[in-house]
Amino acid sequence: MGTKLTVTPGEKHEPSYHKLQGNDSAACLATGFTQINEVNEALFKGTEAVRISDGSVYTQVAVLTTEDTKQKCDELAASSGDCGDPLNRDPMVNLMSLTVVGLRLIFIKTIIFNVLMTFKLWMSQ
Repeated sequence: MGTKLTVTPGEKHEPSYHKLQGNDSAACLATGFTQINEVNEALFKGTEAVRISDGSVYTQVAVLTTEDTKQKCDELAASSGDCGDPLNRDPMVNLMSLTVVGLRLIFIKTIIFNVLMTFKLWMSQ
């Protein structure tokens, strides 16, 4: 009788491609893939995939220097689809944030009022 080890493969995710642009530079980002050698595109040759923190997904970036690489990245990003609106927040979260800010303001006003009343008491004696 011995120990039996069973290895089950995890979920496999394909990379999502995004084009990042600055003032004078551009880069192509491949993110969200689970196997380190998943990105086989020519424009990512010479770059390494990096694991994001302790998670199981990788990210890889390539600097775009020519018009051909920029066009290829545009094609990859278009085929990847839209990643959604990251700024679309839940209204309940906004309400809770506003409530917390209001409570903090009331707390600060209470502290200031108490300090001022204490100074006034000390000055009158």
